[in-house]
Amino acid sequence: MYNGEQDVPVQKISAATLSECKERLFKMFGHEYTIRGKRQILHGGFLGLGQKEWVEVTYTVNNSGDFSSPVASVQLQKTSDDEIAAFRKNRDDFLKAAAVSNQMTTLDTKFSELQNTLTKQIQNISVTSSEKHPTVKKIEELLADNEFTYSYISDISARIKSSFSLEALEDFKTVQRKVVDWIGESITITPEKVMRPPHVVVIVGPTGVGKTTTITKFAVKMVMDAKKAHLGLPELCIVTIDSMRVGAYEQISKYGDIIGTQVQKAETVEDMRKIYDEKKDSADAIFIDTSGYSPNDSVHIGEMKSLLQIDGLNPDVYLSVSASTKARDLENIMENYEPFHYNSVIVTKCDESHQYGNIISVLHEKHKGLSYITDGQYVTRNLRHADVINFLINLSGFDVDRVHIEDVFGEK
Repeated sequence: MYNGEQDVPVQKISAATLSECKERLFKMFGHEYTIRGKRQILHGGFLGLGQKEWVEVTYTVNNSGDFSSPVASVQLQKTSDDEIAAFRKNRDDFLKAAAVSNQMTTLDTKFSELQNTLTKQIQNISVTSSEKHPTVKKIEELLADNEFTYSYISDISARIKSSFSLEALEDFKTVQRKVVDWIGESITITPEKVMRPPHVVVIVGPTGVGKTTTITKFAVKMVMDAKKAHLGLPELCIVTIDSMRVGAYEQISKYGDIIGTQVQKAETVEDMRKIYDEKKDSADAIFIDTSGYSPNDSVHIGEMKSLLQIDGLNPDVYLSVSASTKARDLENIMENYEPFHYNSVIVTKCDESHQYGNIISVLHEKHKGLSYITDGQYVTRNLRHADVINFLINLSGFDVDRVHIEDVFGEK
């Protein structure tokens, strides 16, 4: 191989590291050499197995017409001879152990096939080391379009790389189907609870997420479920401790009139204790609507929690969040409402957003489950128990196999 400008021979040398290559070159030529390029190669092993990554350097000798180094020549030749001798010895040992010295033609053919296969794998490795496989990149883009968090996307990418070979990655449809399964597995659905009366339901969350509407939907759902089961109408009690929002009591009172339930107001712990003592032996359920605060308003959140410190109350607490809330804000909300020890999460206003990656990511990372979703303002409907299938079929850009996910995640 020759340099096109000066017709100077371009030579090669290899070692475990670039530094070792440079040390060997210095010993042979001093400073009279120029490195022309370097690349990663596979070295050693037996029949292509157990190889390690080495560095191969191409170089030219400065003033090659006047400079000669017998030592360098001997060392290079010795290195080359050693490598050839080692290869031949390994091959001979293999032939003797396998007792196939009389089948050289067949062995040479298989050896050539193995070399071709390893060459292709090495080429693929060199591509993937410098850039991601197109399938991985496309999956990451789809997840980002669905607003999954960076950490969630990174976990999925790592899982793809550890689960699929380079050859298998060429089948995008299969990889995509597996990723949808992994997303489904990361969603935890909290089962509906059957509790002895009075079933106390408390909904907490930041302002503007629709807590009042949701608490009313809970009450309406209980009434409608009783009618469907041909049971008597349940006795309900609705309490509001929302003293911050103007018109909060009036709004929920109108909802109470619709379902034939009087709404009571509690401004102090004593008010709440009195209402509970009056209703605990007669009510089937007590629904408590709370004030909405900024998730950073830890003082008022703590004061509101103190209103619920009633012996025997044992509330079923839900955190209500809007589907369109950014992932970082969701993390902040969930952390600051943790003192309420909420059982699970209700996602509201799902009709206003079609990407749920933010919700799925943060709930998975916080190890929280989903209970209900709401997707409208009608108090007589639009509250339904969350299910994995609903989230998966709404993944944007994914070709979701509906029959498959219903088989995997449907009710057993």
